[in-house]
Amino acid sequence: MRLILTLLCRNEIDIIESMIRFHLGHGVDFIVAMDNASNDGTRDCLQQFVQSGKLLLIDQPELTHDQGIWVTAMARMATEELAADWLIHSDADEFWWPLNGDLKATLQAVPPDVQALTVGRTNFLPPPQDSCLEGSELGGFHQLQLLRERHSLNSLGQPLPGKICHRALPGISISDGNHGAAVAGQALGALETTEIEILHFPVRSLAQFSAKISHGAQALANNPSLSPQVGATWRQVYREHVLGGTIGTYYDNLCLTPLERTRMLEEGSLLHDSRLHNWLAGPLPSAVFAAAVTTGQPSPLVAVITPYYEESLDLLWQCHRSVLDQDFPCLHVLVADGKPQAALDAWQAHHVVLPKAHGDVGSTPRLIGSYHAIGLGVEAVAFLDADNWLHPGHISGLMRARAASGAAFLSSSRMLCRLDGSVMGRCPLIDPERFIDTSCMLFAKEAFPLLHHWVLMPDYGHPISDRIMFHHVRESGIKCHHLDEPSVFYRCGKPGLYWDMGEDPPAGVSARPDYETIFQSWIADGNPPL
Repeated sequence: MRLILTLLCRNEIDIIESMIRFHLGHGVDFIVAMDNASNDGTRDCLQQFVQSGKLLLIDQPELTHDQGIWVTAMARMATEELAADWLIHSDADEFWWPLNGDLKATLQAVPPDVQALTVGRTNFLPPPQDSCLEGSELGGFHQLQLLRERHSLNSLGQPLPGKICHRALPGISISDGNHGAAVAGQALGALETTEIEILHFPVRSLAQFSAKISHGAQALANNPSLSPQVGATWRQVYREHVLGGTIGTYYDNLCLTPLERTRMLEEGSLLHDSRLHNWLAGPLPSAVFAAAVTTGQPSPLVAVITPYYEESLDLLWQCHRSVLDQDFPCLHVLVADGKPQAALDAWQAHHVVLPKAHGDVGSTPRLIGSYHAIGLGVEAVAFLDADNWLHPGHISGLMRARAASGAAFLSSSRMLCRLDGSVMGRCPLIDPERFIDTSCMLFAKEAFPLLHHWVLMPDYGHPISDRIMFHHVRESGIKCHHLDEPSVFYRCGKPGLYWDMGEDPPAGVSARPDYETIFQSWIADGNPPL
């Protein structure tokens, strides 16, 4: 059975990645997405999943809200060209939650004489204005929206209508709103199901809601063929509150007061529901990673490059596990610098073996691993030393920052850890004007021409290769963006950082390199101070 989801979206950057990742992790095989002239980074996010071979992207520039026509076109394409067996038609703010197993297993169990299902929706309350995340933390809606209505109503006070999913049928037509389907003018009989429910997040911040109403109402007005009843709520809210200047008050009323929330929780009309948050905040399911890496299409959008030499298998596994646990599909490229570990051949990674050690603190393996990944089609390369590890949101944070800023070089801060892995605290040395650690760097494709500096730097410079690489980044003039989040865990193997943190170095740290002589040699070669 092949399950395809259709998706029509416009300016949904705060939720779109989570929505796609969720459905690919719950049994959807492929997504047909239509982007309706987004200008907030949504299309770039969709393109990431095109690279993984899991999504077909269609551009729709017309701002006329012809939802029924557009979704019908996607449904017929999925049926006639993409071999769908079942179709789900979803909006970007909907999460189709299977109560048992995954969506594919649930639909496979539907009796053969049932052609379609109607799936109920319930809304999550929007977060109060003073709790909304800043723009730099896109995608965090699920952290703030944990209260769900037991029964949701539409603007007329009637039960919120469900959405349809159905078997793939030639000549299918989908109604506006994805509430029904027909073949040759005859409506499909849809069975109401309780095996799937739709978790609905239509209002996620004042800015998102105001933009949604404004764009939607204007698109509706651009299409005189639509009945005035289509989008009646959008039209009314736009007319009375956006144009009337009271959209903030309207939003606050949707949020409810703390007393109203408490009362409704006590009476049971509101429920605390953290299922989606728990799923999105957890490790990336291996099925999603495997689907992204093992398709015949190019590798995932981002590769994480790890050189290794004589590190223990335990350290390598902790490093690799942190890449697997990223909430953004990544390809992990582990490069053995002359001393390969055979166990890595069985890991969900690409294991590149160099026949001889280069003695340059990982610089040559970094470049070779980078070029291997670039040749496979990735559009960004990050680095992670073998004894370090990442927070699950490290890569997604950097890629969201790239989408928002257009930067070609992205960086994060780091957390310093002792040899035993315990945390000392935030690194005081990271400075986006002077110093970025290698494991905190991400080079997007516009910065790929700088990667050759890993091997072209002077031999004496490899112990400070991160400083030299960052020097070349700054000198190149490419756009940089720093996220001041310590999403890299850096195991301190030399004494200096312990002294910086006010601690005595433990047994087992390496001797401090002669940094002073290295810096002097760099300046003597005619370079500026680092």
